[in-house]
Amino acid sequence: MESEAKEIKAGSTLPVILPGLGTAGFQWFYQVSDTACVEVRPYDHAVDTFKQNVGTSNEEAFVILGKAPGRATVTFEQRRVWEKEGQAINGRRLEITVT
Repeated sequence: MESEAKEIKAGSTLPVILPGLGTAGFQWFYQVSDTACVEVRPYDHAVDTFKQNVGTSNEEAFVILGKAPGRATVTFEQRRVWEKEGQAINGRRLEITVT
């Protein structure tokens, strides 16, 4: 899995939109290497506007918040909830620098 470098300022956010396969039972899970530096949360569809279509595999969205200066790696993996072991079907790794 290749890494993608991103830079954000402390107190600002970075949206991450990932392809969805919810109708096949797949979800995106994430891990953060330094939670003192960044926080990841699912995108709040009730507050933020993001188009979702009924009956399709919608994209999944997350927000990365820069909490304090530093560096963190955020790794996203797409897998079924009941298949926690083994290789994920899709992945994305972000190297975040917070200034």
